Amino acid sequence: MLNILALMYRDQQKYKEAHRLLNDVLSIREKTLGKDHPAVEATLNNLAVLYGKRGQYKEAEPLCRRALEIREKVLGKDHPDVAKQLNNLAQVCQDQGKFEEVECYYRRALKIYECKLGPDDPNVAETKNNLASCLFKQGKYKEAEILYKEILTSAHEKELGLVDGEPIWMHAEEREEVSKVCVVDETSVCVSAHLPIINTTLKNLATLYHRQGKMKAADMLEECATRSHKRVQNRPHLSFVCLSRLSCFSSCLLFEEILAPHKPDLIHLCVFVQDGSGALNYKGSFARLRDELLKRSEMQMKKLQNRKPPETHKLGEAT
Repeated sequence: MLNILALMYRDQQKYKEAHRLLNDVLSIREKTLGKDHPAVEATLNNLAVLYGKRGQYKEAEPLCRRALEIREKVLGKDHPDVAKQLNNLAQVCQDQGKFEEVECYYRRALKIYECKLGPDDPNVAETKNNLASCLFKQGKYKEAEILYKEILTSAHEKELGLVDGEPIWMHAEEREEVSKVCVVDETSVCVSAHLPIINTTLKNLATLYHRQGKMKAADMLEECATRSHKRVQNRPHLSFVCLSRLSCFSSCLLFEEILAPHKPDLIHLCVFVQDGSGALNYKGSFARLRDELLKRSEMQMKKLQNRKPPETHKLGEAT
């Protein structure tokens, strides 16, 4: 309960209150559940996100590293949730300019996703884009270009098949070559960008083309990204999210143990709406929900304090 209230404070930019509550949650969970419990890992990540929002990346890094160690111990080193945490750690290090470390984390995460989820999983494209951006910032333009093109080619093949036309980047480079010898036909060529990562990749490759002096190719990708973004914006994308999704991979355990007995009341108190930004917006009485969460968190703390910490067992590798 305190954890949910802390996240609400964080999304409202009440960082001091969120920091105090999250530290209380961390202390309680370590004492009652053990230092390697998934719920402890979730709280460490929440604290790291809070530090990140305040620009305190140096303070966030050790929390991300400890969260990674817990996931590796509980889930195994090749689990997709470990890859997700590697992405989190890479982002914190990238904000500090540690690009060599970042590259290693993204490469390891990419390998896990490709092996465990397959090359067509959306996490593969997202991690490739992150890795390419890291390479770009190191001046490794050719390596970055290859990854951007792989993302767009894969998206084209899934959308239109292997033999139906060419990927958008090929059209862009053809326009660049033609512009050197004659006036370019400005007929638009666009791509269906259902996933935000495709739009991001279009923009990133356009930036790289600009750096290489390929202005016509860059302009074409930027035009395509703008049109795709407008189409996506016109689609309804609000979605109601269940309270059980507020935690990380330990959400099922926490929901069953803490939230499930009170779910009907909480649903009436507040509706959580996800707007695509990653934050949670609230409809209803925040004050009423806050008081109810505090009341029930006190009850839960008393319950947990009377329980002996469970033994921690290392789970086998995920299959």
